This record gives sequence, C-alpha cells and structure tokens, in this order.
Amino acid sequence: NSQQSSVHFSLGLIPSLLVLHPSALPILFQEEMLNKEATEGQAVTLHCKLSKSAPVEWRKGNMVLKPSEKYKIEQEGPFAELTIQDLDLADA
Repeated sequence: NSQQSSVHFSLGLIPSLLVLHPSALPILFQEEMLNKEATEGQAVTLHCKLSKSAPVEWRKGNMVLKPSEKYKIEQEGPFAELTIQDLDLADA
C-alpha cells in the first residue's frame, strides 16, 4: 500500500546584513514566508520578500541549507526563494 502523507514546512529565512554606516535602515520582511503543505516525493517552493536587497541564508534548525540537487536557492533583489525537491518527512 503506497500511502502519501502531507508534510508541513516551517523553514526560516534569516537575512544577513552588512551595515555600511550607522544610519542604514534595518531590513524587514515585506512578505513573510507562509507554511506550505505538500505531498511526499514532490517539490515545494517557499518564498519571501525583504524591504530591500540583502544576502540571505535558509536554515533548517541550526543547519544552513546550501544549493544542491535537493535544494534550489534563488534570490533576485529583495525576493528570496527556496525549492525543496523530492520531499520526505525529514524535510518538515
């Protein structure tokens, strides 16, 4: 019996800042990431929008996610996106 289960995602996006002068405005989320429900074995894409362009890193717990066959990470300006391929329960 091949049952597929839903996986709930709650991965955090943490902006990394390089402040060039003290009067720089902080970077805020303009669109926060939403939890997604997806089917095991499929792919899911998580995204958010920052108040201005800044380098970001995706984490699962304390582990920083790096681009690989499993994780596709893209950023264009203030828009950041993570796609997780071939979902399994460990990705929740």
